[in-house]
Amino acid sequence: MTHFLALLNVVAATSTKKSSSVLPLVILVVIAVAGYFLFLKPQQAKARAARANVGSGYQVGDEVQTIGGVVGTILEIHGDRYTLLTGSMGSDGNLDGAQPTRIVFVRQAIARKLEPVVSVEPDPDIEDANDYHHEDVEVDGHDGEAEEA
Repeated sequence: MTHFLALLNVVAATSTKKSSSVLPLVILVVIAVAGYFLFLKPQQAKARAARANVGSGYQVGDEVQTIGGVVGTILEIHGDRYTLLTGSMGSDGNLDGAQPTRIVFVRQAIARKLEPVVSVEPDPDIEDANDYHHEDVEVDGHDGEAEEA
């Protein structure tokens, strides 16, 4: 009888080891599946939406920035090729400065559409920072003059 109890004890010990070796594997699979649905799936959906919207909304005359930092105005659109005119615009709407450059980019190289810059006139009621002189102000008993040693 004692041999039977010892054998039963050995069988019970080996059966618990088999189930405990499966448990870490199950935990790893659960973590991998959770990571897929929490991290990869949303990124894939976001990338799919971005690919669907690439190039939509760009028209001739829009000012855009490329992924390389080139800023220009769209002159022509031929399929997925955009011709940009680079240079700075003057107040009359013409390009100022050196000879303007025409560069052809593919649609994927256009990073974003730039909003037009609105010029703001300074308010005459606000004191200009250039009119303020720091020598005119006395701070903590000092009048702005250098102290003698």
